[in-house]
Amino acid sequence: MREIGIAVVGLGLLTACGETTTSPGDDVAYFPLTVGNVWTYAPSDPIFGEAFVWQVTARRGDTVSVGRPSGPSHPGPVVLLDGGASVDLLLDNAVAAFHYRFTAGDSWVRRDPWECDDDSEWTVVEEPNPVTTPAGTFRHTLRMDRLSAANCTDAGTMTEWWAPGVGLVRWEELNYYAGGPLAYELLSYVVS
Repeated sequence: MREIGIAVVGLGLLTACGETTTSPGDDVAYFPLTVGNVWTYAPSDPIFGEAFVWQVTARRGDTVSVGRPSGPSHPGPVVLLDGGASVDLLLDNAVAAFHYRFTAGDSWVRRDPWECDDDSEWTVVEEPNPVTTPAGTFRHTLRMDRLSAANCTDAGTMTEWWAPGVGLVRWEELNYYAGGPLAYELLSYVVS
């Protein structure tokens, strides 16, 4: 009888241990901004472009520079303010603007003059399903949804998925040229 009691207690402890490791801790970054971190992305259909890289190139306190492909609307690195559960964009006039929130239930008006500065409203929810990309399958992701199309109806980001300890793993954009949503996926990453 004593052995049965010990076995039941042992199974209970194993179950409790398994439950504590199923979700990320509060201190896990959804956008790990350490110098040298690199993410490689590509459209899910190669007809819409080649792979490109984002890389954290500099950090001074909470101010972080992220290099990404240059284009007519974003000629250089993006400068961010890392707040852990939030990441804000430093605009040209040195004013911080809401950019990302990493707490389920949060909503905000997002600024992004490099893509489409339409003051769109965003919200973040916990994604119940795993997200699979060429870089792997990610669980416990946060999904960011744009609630208002505002002025950017052709190439504005609609939905983004962020994995704890990894960063942005997938996003979909409304794109009439593509004939509907165009998905971009994480191909590989190196984060520390």
